[in-house]
Amino acid sequence: MVPRFTLTERLSHWSFASFFLIAFLTGLLMWLPPTREWLGGDRLRVSHLHGGLGYLMVLTPLLLLGLFDRRHLVAGVREVDRWDADDRRWFWMAVRGGTLRGVAMPPQRRLNAGQKFNVVLVAAIVVGFVVTGSILLFRADVPAWLVSRALWLHGFLAILGIGIFLGHLAHVFLTSHGRHYLHAMVRGELSLETATSRHSKWEARPAPEAQEQGGGTSVAGRSSDV
Repeated sequence: MVPRFTLTERLSHWSFASFFLIAFLTGLLMWLPPTREWLGGDRLRVSHLHGGLGYLMVLTPLLLLGLFDRRHLVAGVREVDRWDADDRRWFWMAVRGGTLRGVAMPPQRRLNAGQKFNVVLVAAIVVGFVVTGSILLFRADVPAWLVSRALWLHGFLAILGIGIFLGHLAHVFLTSHGRHYLHAMVRGELSLETATSRHSKWEARPAPEAQEQGGGTSVAGRSSDV
């Protein structure tokens, strides 16, 4: 097994996912006509709860990483921002279905191009949530036309976000390597086979117990230092 995610990274991931799901459910309660009517006078309270959950969704992972694992936060941002020729080739081959057809893909580092794109897309959605959510939360001081547009965009981002979430679940549970990534996000370790076959440019050393059993084999390639 190869260490892939620190405890802080895993806590940040699961806290973000948990707050997103709860925020989505509270937003759904306010959006569906039957539940909106059922809420009655409590709708404003649920709206404030929804907004608070949204802020927690953003701030909790940032605080965890910023306070307890800043080195991996900085290194992760640098890696997501760095795209080489292999990343671009991998991404466009994946868009054309290369990963689904089992086509040999270009070598990747710790994060493949699809994972990097996912990070960028989710970050953009989160920024959109914060901006539109803040407008809706403090709508009394905002022009009506801006509130109307923020409401539409907030709903669109929610649909896009839940679509990405469902796609994430499908990848995790319907593919063998997806289950390996889930194990890594739960236990922190990725199988050496998956690391070698799918992240051959990532230099990663096996966990101490694996080194004792297998002689300390490492994934060949350049180190991403994360």
